[in-house]
Amino acid sequence: MNELVEPLTFASITINFGLRAAPYIEHQMSTLASGNSPATRWAKKVAILNLVVDTMHQGVLEKVLACQNRYLIPAIQALQNVQFAWVSCGATPRRPDVDSEILQALSQIPTLRNLSLSFPEYYSGQGTLPLDTFNLRVLKLNLPSGSIRTPMIQSIGPMVARSPALEELTLVETHTNQHGETNLDIFFEDPMHPPSFVASLTKLTLVNRSFTMSALSVPRLRSLVHLDMGTGNVDASFWRALAGIGVKIRYFAVYPLDAAVILYLASYEGLKELHIRGHHRPEAKDCPEEVFHTVLPRHRQSLQQLTFSSLDYRSWSITDNYLECVLGCSALRSLALLYHYPEDNREWPSLQVVPQERLSMDLSALFTRITERLGRLETLKLSPRRQPPQRNYGPHQARSYLDIMDRTFTKEICEAAVTCAHIPAFQLYFVTHGFGSPLSSPMVFDLDSRRFKPVDAKEEGEP
Repeated sequence: MNELVEPLTFASITINFGLRAAPYIEHQMSTLASGNSPATRWAKKVAILNLVVDTMHQGVLEKVLACQNRYLIPAIQALQNVQFAWVSCGATPRRPDVDSEILQALSQIPTLRNLSLSFPEYYSGQGTLPLDTFNLRVLKLNLPSGSIRTPMIQSIGPMVARSPALEELTLVETHTNQHGETNLDIFFEDPMHPPSFVASLTKLTLVNRSFTMSALSVPRLRSLVHLDMGTGNVDASFWRALAGIGVKIRYFAVYPLDAAVILYLASYEGLKELHIRGHHRPEAKDCPEEVFHTVLPRHRQSLQQLTFSSLDYRSWSITDNYLECVLGCSALRSLALLYHYPEDNREWPSLQVVPQERLSMDLSALFTRITERLGRLETLKLSPRRQPPQRNYGPHQARSYLDIMDRTFTKEICEAAVTCAHIPAFQLYFVTHGFGSPLSSPMVFDLDSRRFKPVDAKEEGEP
């Protein structure tokens, strides 16, 4: 029976030095270090958390630190089948080398291929990390602001250069960097590598508002197919170099866009996912006309997912003209659109709101044409956007305002008939905008009325 239960029970293990774990941490760690724990045979994932908890009573803290010093590294060395490791780094003046010791031990595990490191905002580690001793496929770093410039993080460059198997790299800066832009070319430059070296990095994700990149990074990105970058200062030479060596990205999520990006996207065919996610504000480099009229036609046969979100409604709201470009992408399975939905007197009759011209097309025409032309579409998300009101609102009034907007837009959706003979094959979602993250509310198509209606709680729970 144990042969069936143990592989599932001990597939994942957490080494936690937090306050709640203090009473039994020594027993757990000593058992692991001895090699007698079933986890040493079956664990494929390990998480190492709360290396130092300064809020502990002094006596408890000393005991936990002594346990760490004695058992932590032998315990890691005993986990010889681990494939994924997540470490919440915790170097402090009392234990400045603990992270390097942990990474050195993890690097000796022959099966380890996926490593995720998180650094707290107060992180005090100053030295480089032994990342170049790994042979990883996936590396993710969650970094405090400014640390990306320290010698510690400059360890990434040699690691990338010496990891021919590395396929995915994610760099996340958890707080806005106040220390100026960081040149990420240092991560990818490696003049010592022979020209015959074939870079295997296929997925690059950069969640960082203060980086720069240029053509110097491109030789390490020859195999790139997935690129996800937040706001950064990417030099035009980067995009020209990608096009020059024939890199064909399949998943593209970059913002803001400029002429160099458009030229790159128009240089090849085969893009499968295009996600344009902005910041709810106008951008000087916005290129909506070029996206709809140049990029989409170029990838019309391959594009399967297309997303427009958190963008300025004046540039990106769906219009009759833009929709025609979208409808040319016959392979689409997922589509998210912005819809300009201005204020009117139905929402606030007592305020005598001045009517605004609606930039987006008629909803009935939108649903009908998508139903007729996009037969493979599985999901359609519609997000209303408008100019924020000039009136000053407190939190409760603002919530009420958004709720009323959502209700009136839902009502308008329900009044929009699909006038063609086809039945929509897609699931419609209306993206609501209360406080917090947007929520997608599903709507169902009523065959009798040929209109969409909200899914109420009862219907949604039925089999």
